[in-house]
Amino acid sequence: MLINLRYLSFFFLFFTIVLFSCKKDFSTLGLDLQPGSDKIYGVTVDTATLKAYTTFEDSLSTDERTVSLLGSYTDPVFGRADASFLTQIRLSTTNVTFGTTPVADSIVLYLDYSSYYGDTNTLQNVSVYEIENNIYSDSTYYSNLNAQNYIQNNHLLANYSYYPHPNDTSIAIKLDSSLAQRFVNANPDSLVDNTLFINWFKGLYLKTQPILSSGAIIYFDLLSTRSKVTLYYQNDTVSNKFDFLINSSCARVNLFEHDYTTSTINSIIGDSLTSDSLIYMQAMSGLMSKINIPYLASLKNDSTIAIVRAELIIPVDNYDATFYKTPTKLLLVSYNSSGTYSFLPDYLVNSSYFGGTYYSSDNTYRFNISRYAQQLVDNSITNYGLALFVNDNRVSANRVILRGPKCKNNGMRLSITYLKP
Repeated sequence: MLINLRYLSFFFLFFTIVLFSCKKDFSTLGLDLQPGSDKIYGVTVDTATLKAYTTFEDSLSTDERTVSLLGSYTDPVFGRADASFLTQIRLSTTNVTFGTTPVADSIVLYLDYSSYYGDTNTLQNVSVYEIENNIYSDSTYYSNLNAQNYIQNNHLLANYSYYPHPNDTSIAIKLDSSLAQRFVNANPDSLVDNTLFINWFKGLYLKTQPILSSGAIIYFDLLSTRSKVTLYYQNDTVSNKFDFLINSSCARVNLFEHDYTTSTINSIIGDSLTSDSLIYMQAMSGLMSKINIPYLASLKNDSTIAIVRAELIIPVDNYDATFYKTPTKLLLVSYNSSGTYSFLPDYLVNSSYFGGTYYSSDNTYRFNISRYAQQLVDNSITNYGLALFVNDNRVSANRVILRGPKCKNNGMRLSITYLKP
């Protein structure tokens, strides 16, 4: 029995070596191991037809995310992108009192840096407004929310200009002193607990002002203990302060806007009639790609085949990588009959099997879609196509230019290795 197992192990080793050595041709496997009628052929092809084009991404649910985005940038290829956000603030204790004769000094909004995307040498301009309608942490809000509905009276609390310094701890925005006075003079009933407080003071809207050349999107960690609103006041000539918190219980919504009218790609976005030479991808509910593999079932040719590996290879066409870094990962999903998205069966195996990570060694993204390809070959699923996104598109501003299927040099392709009797 031991000898048989050794021979069996040797057979599988030999089979694997021969299989993965073949490239773009037919190789006969097991020539001396099987009768002639039972020969197995291994084939590798990378000429499967692909169709891909750039289109607009749908609005995204962006409430209660890990970071909040704020800022603006413009480049000639992708046009302008703006990020703003809404957030509640909360009492740090209950039954708050500021003493018998409080006098307000100032009130400051602190935002803790997390990261950034773009050129931080450009001056950023932000306006801070008081929210007039409630937002709720248990509700779903989308990136295209009309914030104007929450600030009908345009109650401006601050205009703030700054050069981002993400290596610092935070920025400090001094809010209108009238807000500080309102807080110290608040009816005690409004300061009993957070339910009553949030109903009285509904939150803040930080709106970025558009930048028409260069710029950046800044990521802020609102869940950091350094992100807060601090009220400075005096009571009986003694200086005091009180922190209003921004934490995981606060409703928070990221808002995104894009203007492609001045971009070089405005005329090609959403053109589903052609397959593009270049594909433009952008996070923040910006741009995505639709991909289709229309003729994969024809590989079968009335005989059973087994997909060993199907790898979608997507080369990057680098553009201005100094300020706008290539995203570390892309996300690939399939469309279903309702027009929404489903994870591919390969994604459900695990992330290392599925792939999607950027390889700087050859400037490509690679996805293992072997199980999905087998389903297409077998006609066991309806081919509604694939959707490709920048990963973390709700909490990043990344964008990238990819080489599409029509690119004459090193374009997007599908490399398939399969077995055929």
